[in-house]
Amino acid sequence: MNKIIKPNFIIIGAMKAATTSLYTYLKQHPNVFMTSIKEPMFFNSLNTENDFVLQGRKIKKITSFDEYYSLFKKAENETAIGEASPAYISNNSCAKLIKEHLPNTKIIAILRQPVERAYSNFLHAKRADREPIENFEEALIAEEKRIDENWSPLYHYKTKGHYYQQLKRYFDLFPKNQIKVILFKDIISNPQKVSKEVFDFLEVDNSFTPNTSKKANVSGSPSGFLGWIIMKMRRNNLIPNIEFSKYLPSFLTKIILSSIYTKPEKLSKELIKKLTNLHYKEDIKKLENLIKIDLSHWL
Repeated sequence: MNKIIKPNFIIIGAMKAATTSLYTYLKQHPNVFMTSIKEPMFFNSLNTENDFVLQGRKIKKITSFDEYYSLFKKAENETAIGEASPAYISNNSCAKLIKEHLPNTKIIAILRQPVERAYSNFLHAKRADREPIENFEEALIAEEKRIDENWSPLYHYKTKGHYYQQLKRYFDLFPKNQIKVILFKDIISNPQKVSKEVFDFLEVDNSFTPNTSKKANVSGSPSGFLGWIIMKMRRNNLIPNIEFSKYLPSFLTKIILSSIYTKPEKLSKELIKKLTNLHYKEDIKKLENLIKIDLSHWL
């Protein structure tokens, strides 16, 4: 009988906060095993038949523990065994389910300034041809109605930035020493330092230096006829969602991506401040107290 291997750490999100980058760095470490499926999203599919409204193709759900644990069966001598599913942080049920089934697992969360995260999420949906609304602020206005109409959490741009409510569920259930909170700006500005901190947290060799030179999962909008064709083929599942940086040198990756996607327009500082004060100010203040990290730069 094959031994069941279970994860002992999980990256819970947030979406568009460099979870893919951290997954990539961890995957390189000889003492760390990461699932080949980067986002199993098992616990937010468990015990639910919810059929969300989603523009474009749907992803096959993993709905049984046999399927889930099979993702880790290739782990051999690694001591840290994990997965990364950004949907876990915002889902109401995931913290309780993870605690129930994996009580000793370590939790890693990466947090990004909530308006900037929401905008990147919006661009991600646009890039995948899943967002019919052209304007970011209009998409935020439509969010409440979409939630009432059971649209996928992919479109909960604003709501997913209420980190205090989301993380409190984990802090209420897990010991503080099992939770590691990282800021997006830190992993972007100093990925080597953050990687070593995470290696320490996972109790693996922190002298290992991962390749952090390649950017992962960068947002953008389809550009030109080639970009439009690739977007349509991806939407209809005719080609895989290729991460070019896995197979090609960085200079070739840049050339290919620049021919397919245009660089998105940045949000003005004024708009970021306005939307932060409108939607997140009180949540950020409570979050600071919960995680004991200065977030004044978000305000």
